[in-house]
Amino acid sequence: MQERWELKTDRRPGNIHDLLEILLENRAMEAGQLHPDIRDLAGYVVMKGIDEAARVVARHMDKGGKIVLVSDYDCDGITSLAQASCFFREIGYPRFETYIPLRSEGYGMPPRAVHAHPDASLFLIFDCGTRDVEGISLARSRQIDTVVIDHHEVPSNGTAPASVLVNPKQPGCHSAFKDFSASGLTLLFLTRLRKAMGEGFPHPKLGGHYLQLAALGTIADMVPLVEGNRILAHQGLASLNTNASAPMRLLIESAGLERKRLTARHLGYRLGPRINVAGRLADASLAHDLLTCQDEERGAQLALELNRLNIQRQTDEQRIIEEIRGRIKEVPPGRRTLVVGDPRWPLGLVGILASRVLQDLQLGAVVILSIEESAGIARGSARGIQGLDLHRALSGCDDLLLKWGGHQMAAGLTLEAHAIDDFSARLEAIISGQPPAMFQWRRTIDVCIDPLWVTPELEYALRDLEPHGVGNPPPAFLFRDVTIRPRGCFGPRRNHLRVLLADRLPGILWRAIERPDHSRWLNGGTHDVVFQLAWDDYRNEPFCDIKAVGNMGSAEIA
Repeated sequence: MQERWELKTDRRPGNIHDLLEILLENRAMEAGQLHPDIRDLAGYVVMKGIDEAARVVARHMDKGGKIVLVSDYDCDGITSLAQASCFFREIGYPRFETYIPLRSEGYGMPPRAVHAHPDASLFLIFDCGTRDVEGISLARSRQIDTVVIDHHEVPSNGTAPASVLVNPKQPGCHSAFKDFSASGLTLLFLTRLRKAMGEGFPHPKLGGHYLQLAALGTIADMVPLVEGNRILAHQGLASLNTNASAPMRLLIESAGLERKRLTARHLGYRLGPRINVAGRLADASLAHDLLTCQDEERGAQLALELNRLNIQRQTDEQRIIEEIRGRIKEVPPGRRTLVVGDPRWPLGLVGILASRVLQDLQLGAVVILSIEESAGIARGSARGIQGLDLHRALSGCDDLLLKWGGHQMAAGLTLEAHAIDDFSARLEAIISGQPPAMFQWRRTIDVCIDPLWVTPELEYALRDLEPHGVGNPPPAFLFRDVTIRPRGCFGPRRNHLRVLLADRLPGILWRAIERPDHSRWLNGGTHDVVFQLAWDDYRNEPFCDIKAVGNMGSAEIA
């Protein structure tokens, strides 16, 4: 696919105030949204089932019933589970246990959870459950209530028969905002549970550690950072930067971030992966135990173990990416999808690999599979480009899949190994039928500025727009016709390139040497440059995080 950069405005700002106005206009934001108040979350609690769910849980608490907390094994699920665990522990409710499925069991609540807890009176399920018919039906058949707090897409053939479902995407939910993560929904749910509980229980405050967990799960799950999610992310980051809880502090220190101003990028790319890696390469309970740990020494050990696993994950990931690159020398012209698998690829890495391959090959959708040859089963992850409804595409392959679920841009799936070729052909037929314009990767440039604009004062002013993520990307700027002077490669693989722009501004091209057209940067010269402004903590100055180099026309750069 071709990548095209589009300049959103021809306006030239006269000062920083003008520039911020342009950036807000480009994002359809108002100045009043820059510093959201945590109290504004109250308007988002109007959600189908949330008060009924709170009453059901409170009723089981009043009876002293055994409550089993179940979650998915990714960061969103683990931070949801950790909030609930901390809540029950803080109010002194003794009869609760946690259950996190193994990745080998596949996505969702498995029947094994029910078999393992025959004396449960309630399963409280986070970040899964909407379509987990088998596990939830088994619980209901044994007269066990099930309350589901989830945000995944609702299947067209209906939901699992939970006692109560809290999912803003379910039919009949009047919530105007549909894009909460499970961790965000969990925090909202706990505010209603606190209200529904009897006077015999303490009513803890839900800021601090709870808010920090909700922010971490929200940012790591890559939901749009707008409306309610912006409030959670903004306030959670503020809390982390002023008074991080003990478990979060240990996680931050293990990532080498203890002296940095934390941003959404740090949570998404440094902290979130350390939570995710537990379920990818070991046991997700390691991450849950850290986030709920009350013992400093034990917490430090857990943080170090997650860091070790993350280093292993990075090494394995790079090795497999190189292997895939070697196997897929080039994609046939017109091909829109790739489905590839191998018995040697760890199941826990397939999601990351799918995202990397999607970027590398610039396809519409990529599915990476881990094949279990002895069982004849393949499990994997699918990733799709923005604008493509991957969930709908997989619906068209439902008869070839044993199990699947997810979002419009990401999904997990299981199928029989002998069906891989049929699935690949079907998925290609469905996705290649989309309009050709969908497969042009369009990226936005906010505004063209002069290199003299790049100062520490500008970087400080742009912080008001944070946190950045889906729905609120970092501002992208354009320099026209500036010199690029290579300053040398760096990194363990020496694949990143430092440059000097306009003879005064430091810039970095990440993974520049891996790009097929990297010679244009190594040779220097004069070019148009698209970049985002970033901060170098070591040198204490701004630098240009370069995204594209080329010859800019009046509207776009290819």
